[in-house]
Amino acid sequence: MTLTAIYPYAPDYIELTDQSMKEMAEMLRQGAKMLSMSCPECGTPLFQLKNGEIFCPHEKREVKIVKDGDDAEKMKQDATLEQTLQSKLKQLQQRLEASTEPTEIKELALTIIVLLDALNRLKPKG
Repeated sequence: MTLTAIYPYAPDYIELTDQSMKEMAEMLRQGAKMLSMSCPECGTPLFQLKNGEIFCPHEKREVKIVKDGDDAEKMKQDATLEQTLQSKLKQLQQRLEASTEPTEIKELALTIIVLLDALNRLKPKG
């Protein structure tokens, strides 16, 4: 069985800075476990947090681990969709903050609710 860490994008690997090393040491002090796997996006060692989440301290985000190609493809699609939804939510938030028209405010708020619901449906149950 092959495990693969998934990110939708994968640029060149980075060099760890002193700050990155300090952040990793702090994660260990807080009870995280350093794993034998590294981030496919930047090459930084991955950590398992107390809540079970696999985390890249350099990218400051969760990394999903999958067991086969079908799961990997679905997770890539979900990650891309999640990024798109988050981007649209930020755009709508900016428009909502600038709006003074009650009808537009209501329309934007309803659209935000729909996008938040879609985002929550992407998150795993349990």
